[in-house]
Amino acid sequence: MGVLSDGKTKLELFVESEHEMIDNIIAQHPVQRGQPMIDHTQRESKTWDFEGKIMAGNQHLVDNKFTQLLTWQEQGVILSYNGAIHHPNLIISHLEKTYDEGGYSNAVKFSISLTNIRIANTSFVKAKHVGAKAPTKPKSPGKYVTVVAGNTYWGWWQKYGTPIQTLRNWNKWPDRRIPIGVKARVA
Repeated sequence: MGVLSDGKTKLELFVESEHEMIDNIIAQHPVQRGQPMIDHTQRESKTWDFEGKIMAGNQHLVDNKFTQLLTWQEQGVILSYNGAIHHPNLIISHLEKTYDEGGYSNAVKFSISLTNIRIANTSFVKAKHVGAKAPTKPKSPGKYVTVVAGNTYWGWWQKYGTPIQTLRNWNKWPDRRIPIGVKARVA
């Protein structure tokens, strides 16, 4: 007997045989003469095959148990198995039922394959949505003045508080040659 569980629901299976398989994928490259050249192999996840019967008091309960297996397979639910072996982190990779000998009134023959998966831990943190963002205020186009005789960057710094170097960058005129009558940005 074995028990398959998702941590909430337990399903008892009358297992008659258990098989463990470990496969490798072997990369082969054809060579002009001779045997294919092999440059690497890749180990696949372990797989366990089980055969047995799903049994219950009546056929309706048997069907419910098989439906639970189908649901776990369809949703890719991570399961654990306790029987001759114990292993967590399994997913149903193959499931079938057989009606040999005309079937049974309170059981069904099944075969199932469980494949081991590795669960990776990542440092990814999903950003939390805190609601709609308030619209940002458009940047002020700045304050401009018409240049009159005697205006200087130093004077504008005193009056408006804008640093002298910022005034130079905005207006691009040499300190002693600020043209009269043009508009100058001061804030």
